[in-house]
Amino acid sequence: MNRCLYICKTFTYEKGNPGCSCHGVMKFRAGEKIELIGEPFFVDQMGWYIGVTKQGEEPFPMATEAIDDGYAKGVMRTFFDLELELNYHTYKIDEALENKEEELFHEHSAAYRKIKSMIAEPELVEEG
Repeated sequence: MNRCLYICKTFTYEKGNPGCSCHGVMKFRAGEKIELIGEPFFVDQMGWYIGVTKQGEEPFPMATEAIDDGYAKGVMRTFFDLELELNYHTYKIDEALENKEEELFHEHSAAYRKIKSMIAEPELVEEG
């Protein structure tokens, strides 16, 4: 199971409580990927949390409510969501070509490239 979420719109997340040594504001930028780690856990009087890591940084707990809200608002998406969007844009590109609609072609091509670059895995480069 893919436990990654792709950030589609830049947002900030406040972790910890003000006054706590763990308090901080995390900035997530469009194009970044976060990974969900472990199982959700419940913190009394706080709610449900899950471990999250952001590309190369230390893991931290994130409120599942924040993840749910971000997903509902389109701020973060799963790989499968992005694959569906690619299929849609491919269809619209083909349709624009067929109908000779240059503006729609460029619009959907740009959206396709943006999503494709977001989910592309870095290529392995052989040394030597």
